[in-house]
Amino acid sequence: MQTSIDVPQAFSVRDENEFYPIRHLMSRLNPRLAVTRVSTGRHIHGGPTVVWGVVHVNEQPPTAQDVEIALRTAGYDFEHNGPVQSALMWGAESQ
Repeated sequence: MQTSIDVPQAFSVRDENEFYPIRHLMSRLNPRLAVTRVSTGRHIHGGPTVVWGVVHVNEQPPTAQDVEIALRTAGYDFEHNGPVQSALMWGAESQ
């Protein structure tokens, strides 16, 4: 079975330790996929503060605009949390 996905795609997890299984899963699906932690903050529907990440192609880091669009689509609350800091997006956490 083949399928296609649009990247970058944003997601949220409860805590930092949940990134490891997601990174492992993405690398098993396609070795070119990378997961980068980009922010912490609340969802537009409320709830506790969560950790936000982005799945992207390793050789093509997403632009700040691409990350913002992905986060908006996933429900990141820019009004409450403020803008994402680029230092987190392009840090050493990308695999």
